Amino acid sequence: MTSFRRALSWTVALVVLATGAPAQVYAIHFKTAKQEKKFSKLLVEIDGQRFLVGEARSGITWDRGAGKIHYSPKDNQLFVADPSRPDLVPYRIEKGERVPLSRKHVITIQGRTIESIHILMATESLAGLAREYAIRLDQIEEFRAERDAVDKITVAWAAHHVRLVTSMQRLERWLRNTAFAKAADVLAKQLVKEARAVRGKAIRARGEKALASLHEIEPAPVLVDLAKEISGGRDTFHGRETQHLRIYYVDEIPDVLIEEALRLGEEIIEGFRAEFVDPYLSEDYSDFIPDHIFQEWLFVPDSDEAFEAYSKGLWNVNWEIDRKQRLTMSGGSLTGNATTTYKKYGRNRDRDLPAIVCHDLGHAIAGYHFGGGNGHIDQDWLSEAVAYYVSFEYLGRNSGTCIAFDPQRGGYVKREIAGVEGEKTVGISRRDVYNEVALIHGRPIDQLALKRLFEMDDADLAKSWSFFDFIARKRGAAGQRWLRAAGKNSFAVRTELKPPDSLEINHLQRILPPHL
Repeated sequence: MTSFRRALSWTVALVVLATGAPAQVYAIHFKTAKQEKKFSKLLVEIDGQRFLVGEARSGITWDRGAGKIHYSPKDNQLFVADPSRPDLVPYRIEKGERVPLSRKHVITIQGRTIESIHILMATESLAGLAREYAIRLDQIEEFRAERDAVDKITVAWAAHHVRLVTSMQRLERWLRNTAFAKAADVLAKQLVKEARAVRGKAIRARGEKALASLHEIEPAPVLVDLAKEISGGRDTFHGRETQHLRIYYVDEIPDVLIEEALRLGEEIIEGFRAEFVDPYLSEDYSDFIPDHIFQEWLFVPDSDEAFEAYSKGLWNVNWEIDRKQRLTMSGGSLTGNATTTYKKYGRNRDRDLPAIVCHDLGHAIAGYHFGGGNGHIDQDWLSEAVAYYVSFEYLGRNSGTCIAFDPQRGGYVKREIAGVEGEKTVGISRRDVYNEVALIHGRPIDQLALKRLFEMDDADLAKSWSFFDFIARKRGAAGQRWLRAAGKNSFAVRTELKPPDSLEINHLQRILPPHL
């Protein structure tokens, strides 16, 4: 398996597209069950709907400027993802062009059968997903090796075991949210076997308790009163909560979507603890993530009146500042701390609820974990980095974002295609795009530490994620201690943390600031 992963990394590193734009992974929904039956073995279910997932070969195009997807009324060709083979890239590159491995790796779809197409991942490719899968498998094997190096009768073994299990659970979630449900089913069976380990049962009970805590609650009385005032009672609110999370929502949103979002949130909290807290617990390394509700959401009807009135009535949101501009937005937030919850309010639009939960929860977790128990950090780059990291780790996308990352906007990443004179391209995957923007245009971390969120550009976002991803994957306890120091001090750049002699992916050592 190791030799395959090395080969895959080299193969993917050479894969580039001659289009001058990032690849996109599309999800296609058919008009009828009869029309989708032809592709039944390739369909995946995402958020309760069945889709065919892949990269466009011809017919399907994305008008970035207009934000619209166009497709041919006749033939549309798709490099299709195999739900059972996340390691499979269905094409090879010849002279800058994608060439199918065989006829079965390209399918033709009649435009008249298409109900809708949406972009599942805007800066990703099937080749990029294959490499991402290999990276995650390698991480799991590293966690397994670290666990097996510890005596089974110790608490440390239990912590490492739970970290291994939660990393596998995270991979399963990622597989289901990209295009590989059948591979996720296989992994789920392996998880059952790992979860049977006797050691670590007490720690696992923490996460199981949080998931089991999901229940319905009455909406806040103020929402009921406001609904009568604003809509004459037409607006009906519901509530759901778990041990750590609470959502109030208008009944236009199905209960099942809210419940799934809350389960995802609890998985994220437990997974973060298992990876970045439990293995390093000591007298001077505490778990600062609360065991009570620390993140809330409010989803209201999509009107200016509802957006303003409900958020103001429930959480005293101040609309006196930049009201006109804020009414053009789909959501807003109130930052939490040690005594108040993080709050997010938004309109009920056609929004990606799992992505919203991932991104928002990433901010909250960053506040507690890196804020030294204060529940807030004065480091916007680090907060945004964790939000992106959580979104990519669990969903493979980051559509619920504070600032949209668009490498085309800033003219970033225009390296030449190897062997094709004059052709320009961005990276072939989301990881390539972020890392290359970070490598070439990213500021040193000590400069980034002084910037507020509204001052950050695409290069800053890319650098934030790339740096955090490197620390998370490669530096263990030392990396987390450094980030905690940074979270409490904008000038926490004096550290004993040293970069390794070499890195395996994209020469990431070049993004480290000179003083590390």
